[in-house]
Amino acid sequence: MITTTPPGLNVYAYELKNFAQKYFIDFLFIFMKKLITLLVCMLFIPLNITTKKENDDFPHDCTREWWNVDAFIKADKNYSITASIEYEKETPAANLFFTIFNNDDKIVYNLSIYEDGIEEIKFGEGLNITYKNSSLSGDYPYYTFHLENKGVAVRIYLEAISPKKIVSDGLLPIGSGYCFYLFIPKCRAWGWIDFYGSRKEFEGIAYFEHVWGNWSYNKPMANFSYETIKNYLRIFKWWGKNDFSFSSFGISSDNPFGYDWSWGWLYDGRAIFFGKIPFWISGLDFGILYIYDGKFNEFKNLKVDYLDGIYLEGAFIPTKIRIEGDEVIILEMDNISHIYLDNLSSSYWKKLILYESPGKIYDSNGEIGRCEIEIERQISIFEYFAIKIYFSNSSINFILASYLLNFIFGLNIGINPLSFSFYFSKICC
Repeated sequence: MITTTPPGLNVYAYELKNFAQKYFIDFLFIFMKKLITLLVCMLFIPLNITTKKENDDFPHDCTREWWNVDAFIKADKNYSITASIEYEKETPAANLFFTIFNNDDKIVYNLSIYEDGIEEIKFGEGLNITYKNSSLSGDYPYYTFHLENKGVAVRIYLEAISPKKIVSDGLLPIGSGYCFYLFIPKCRAWGWIDFYGSRKEFEGIAYFEHVWGNWSYNKPMANFSYETIKNYLRIFKWWGKNDFSFSSFGISSDNPFGYDWSWGWLYDGRAIFFGKIPFWISGLDFGILYIYDGKFNEFKNLKVDYLDGIYLEGAFIPTKIRIEGDEVIILEMDNISHIYLDNLSSSYWKKLILYESPGKIYDSNGEIGRCEIEIERQISIFEYFAIKIYFSNSSINFILASYLLNFIFGLNIGINPLSFSFYFSKICC
């Protein structure tokens, strides 16, 4: 529905726009700048938090830990593989996340094992792990993954081409806990893949990851302490030196207990790692992009936009992500997805959803590489909601969405001439 007012009233539209921009956006921008400045000024507190000194490939005594491999391989067909061997002491449990994507025929093989007894995972000397019929062994730069379940087996040999990298060169806070996040973005991969007795050799390129730490999904803010504050201050010191943009303002249920993640390789030989931790207030989410081209290039002042997505299980899942740093790239899922759901034992947090799919990387010139995209969201009893306001030279746009109440409402206020339009729709049937 659109209503247009007489031209004489357009002056009021300009005044409305100027008032909103001058007082609302400027106030918000100044307030957030002062808040961030205050936090940075508090950094005189000693922050002696560094990475582990022991071999960071080896197991650690912590609440959660996993070793992960992602690979794009060429055998009889083009496949991508994502797999991790994991234990967690909160339940406790041992897990094998193991998915194969047939990128030619758009077939997904879910070969995972969830919530086994933690005693099923065995540790030998050094990096030597077995979990039922699967295993991991090695020492940088060589690793061997054997993954096997449901009549399908993969043997992946890795040779690291790039060095190891720990995100932020230290720990990352998660709720009141933390983790160390180590990755190797570029590895040569070779081995064999066996589907129900039919074995094929393959070669490809791969990614290795090791994450360990102490945090909780069921009670993410339990045990909040002075150490928690120091952890967040360290991250602000490392990352918070960038300029924040508040050309729009939004509040949503997206919280820092989930993430956007992608690893990819570019046809020109470079490898990328992208990670983003959402936040309730837009503009304050934490994003990082590493591009490896023989050395690590780190980009923290990112503008990240969701160009497309789906609503699923009480969450909004972005499936097309635009990342703007020194250059602009777009990550877009292009295969059937694999979905993992975990119901949480909390009165407030309902579930954890992990949504993953292979995808393509492109820029203004076309496709430039391939990637794996993984989205994790922790969903509360209120499910997904969002309030967003956008300002432009010609209009003011307001959007309100609620998964729980099953609606999206939008309002557009045109400036010249003054006009109003709105729309209303359901999120799902």
